[in-house]
Amino acid sequence: MSRRTLPLYALSVFEAAARHLSFTRAADELCLTQGAVSKQVAQLEAQLGYPLFLRQVRSLALTVQGETLLPHVQKALATLDKGVELARGASRRLRLKAPSCAARWLLREMRQFSREEPGIAVEVSSVHAHQVDFAREAFDLAVVFCAIPAADSALTPLFLERLTPVLSPSLRDSERLPLASPEDLAAWPLLHPSSDRRDWRRWFAEVGGGDVGADGGAVFDSLDQAMNAALQGFGVTLGDVTLLSEELAAGQVVAPFDVELVTGSGYALARPRASEEGTSDGSPAGRLFDWLVARHGVPAGVVAGLVPRLVA
Repeated sequence: MSRRTLPLYALSVFEAAARHLSFTRAADELCLTQGAVSKQVAQLEAQLGYPLFLRQVRSLALTVQGETLLPHVQKALATLDKGVELARGASRRLRLKAPSCAARWLLREMRQFSREEPGIAVEVSSVHAHQVDFAREAFDLAVVFCAIPAADSALTPLFLERLTPVLSPSLRDSERLPLASPEDLAAWPLLHPSSDRRDWRRWFAEVGGGDVGADGGAVFDSLDQAMNAALQGFGVTLGDVTLLSEELAAGQVVAPFDVELVTGSGYALARPRASEEGTSDGSPAGRLFDWLVARHGVPAGVVAGLVPRLVA
């Protein structure tokens, strides 16, 4: 029989009757009469050319042909149901959560994603929090800042935090101060992404510069604020080279030292537990998940061997 002539409605009636082994219970489920179910099945049998049920006085049983056909019909109907749901959600706006420090990078990524997937709209919520609770927050995906490798296997690493001093070229040119070695930073206004000033202290310790100037300078609540201040020429901050990749390429900020501190932390992609069984589920959220991981995912072998280190 040609696929074009397969009676979809009759096949769905057959599936309900076969599942219940009762025309009466199938009729109740489908809001039909028992006679209507019996008629649909009889017409299907006539069209197929073989019986699907053994009709007995007080019972109903599947024939060999019916038993063979049933799982294929169930699989086909399940596929159709899934397709209908995916199509229903295709135009829904995805909600993506990200820490504010990653917002600049993420907005650029979403600009490219929208070019490749124009039918999927993404709403990015930039917040100070670095984590997500899908049970309490209505997000489809989230970028989180965490230790890499993450303790939670549900987190898929995107990229590592790599910090290096950055400043605006206007500040560099106007100050006319030497900037050839880490010790020279003692004369520059330092910007701290956190109140404990740990990033600069660690960077100076790693390059053998002691804690030159680490106790002075302006303090900010987040890396994003410190990087924005550096872009505006207020001082030198430690910036993430991935988050600032476009600004570095365009010369909006410069990195005077060819050295990057890998902190042992980074950014990972999270999705609700119910979505974890397969990354490629065809849904808009699944497509965005796979797209981001394909572009930025840290290979498993790299993650397994990570330790905080300085890259020169």
